[in-house]
Amino acid sequence: ALKYLKPGVPGEITVRGRSKLGFAIFEITDNGRGIAPKDHQRIFDLFRRAGAQDKPGQGIGLAHVRALVRRLGGTMSVDSDLNKGSTFTITLPISWAASNRNRDR
Repeated sequence: ALKYLKPGVPGEITVRGRSKLGFAIFEITDNGRGIAPKDHQRIFDLFRRAGAQDKPGQGIGLAHVRALVRRLGGTMSVDSDLNKGSTFTITLPISWAASNRNRDR
């Protein structure tokens, strides 16, 4: 989020958390450049980036976060429009079943 703030605009990042029906829900909102709707799924692909390529990066950050979230049994999504900032939502189960804990051992 910090990397893609609008030049000349003081950056704001808000992190909120809540629980609902056995899930922890985290929302990370910024007032940055935003992401075009056509790129919403693409930004989660490994080595993919969207928008202006004027910042250094390899396109692996969001792909790694989503992979970890999925491995923990959760989901990750984005709500954003160009020039309006972005909100990333991560939903994780509050408790794991024993089968989930032992699955990868």
